[in-house]
Amino acid sequence: MQFSNSELDITTLPKAEEANLIPIDERYYTVVSYYKVFYWFIIFITTLIVAILNEEFHSWTMVGITLAVYSILCFLNFRLSYLNFKNKAYAIREHDILYQTGWLNKSLHVCPFNRIQHCSVDAGVFERDLGISKLKIYSAGGNDSDIIIPGLTQEQANDMRDLIILKNQQE
Repeated sequence: MQFSNSELDITTLPKAEEANLIPIDERYYTVVSYYKVFYWFIIFITTLIVAILNEEFHSWTMVGITLAVYSILCFLNFRLSYLNFKNKAYAIREHDILYQTGWLNKSLHVCPFNRIQHCSVDAGVFERDLGISKLKIYSAGGNDSDIIIPGLTQEQANDMRDLIILKNQQE
């Protein structure tokens, strides 16, 4: 057997960035919003309790400053999570699956089917209520190589899981 290691012309290789990415379902932002509202409600209640128990906090100036800071942080948190949501997308190609995320720091994860060890479909309380799921893909290489694609319809998630299982059986 003769060993060969020919050079490849990288300009002819398919580019992951040129794939037609499918944005995740709009209903997923509703799920994100539910969690954000719950989170900010807890922060508001905690701040309120601290304000009631702290004697120095009983001035209108401190209440006004606290409400202004709370409102600004809450608005920024919702806005940034919306921008992050808008940049979540996925694609399935013949040999791999792509998942893009991030607004400020964009990432494009490419996971070949032959590296996938396990996949599952999960749905939380709010997700089940809205009829959406997330596909969790576990691949060889540690936690950083795992992909979670949220905002899929139950049918899409199940179809993608079945396709991944089928592709793994073929290879």
